[in-house]
Amino acid sequence: MTGETILVVEDEGLIALHMTELLEKAGYRVIGTEYAGEVVLRKLGTSPLPDLILMDIALAGSVDGIETARQIQKRFSIPIIFVTAYTSDRLVERMRGVASDGVLLKPFMDDELLLFVRKSLTKTTE
Repeated sequence: MTGETILVVEDEGLIALHMTELLEKAGYRVIGTEYAGEVVLRKLGTSPLPDLILMDIALAGSVDGIETARQIQKRFSIPIIFVTAYTSDRLVERMRGVASDGVLLKPFMDDELLLFVRKSLTKTTE
């Protein structure tokens, strides 16, 4: 059991549930699942910070995942992995402009998600 904390930001309920179950089974503590950038930004201002954030790009609300990540990185030093089905050149360019620990494309394999998480968390503890 690793015990590192992860915040899942995903507006598709079934995907968020699947990711949560997968991560918890692997020994991580999911400290929440959020569906909108505005909610995440408020939560991070008042709650203990997670060790890692898994961030969808297309979110409910008016702030997408890339802009949410940009605002998080201005205030906190939390690694972020983008999890998305969108790969347009414009979005990829926007993602590159934000410090992140990679992009995982949907649909993803469970092992692939766990590998991204493990690599990111290992980097932050070195």
